[in-house]
Amino acid sequence: MNEKSRKKDLFVTILGKHIRRKRKEKNFTLEELAQKVNIDDKHLGRLERGEKEAGAYTLGLLQITLDLNSDEYLNEYITIKNQKMNR
Repeated sequence: MNEKSRKKDLFVTILGKHIRRKRKEKNFTLEELAQKVNIDDKHLGRLERGEKEAGAYTLGLLQITLDLNSDEYLNEYITIKNQKMNR
């Protein structure tokens, strides 16, 4: 796996974790949230597990529906990336 793929995987994993956390905070089931953003619940599960990337439109809908703040997941990504670089 090249460096670009590892960074992408890290970002997708962090984003998925934040989507899952916000979904649970809002007390949505996987099925309920998937319906609200018009995607398949299996696809949403893959997004939450970091197995798939969200497209821009889907990510926008998720951010609106969940009040998902991009600063949170971007800051976590930057922090982890910087920690790895300083090792």
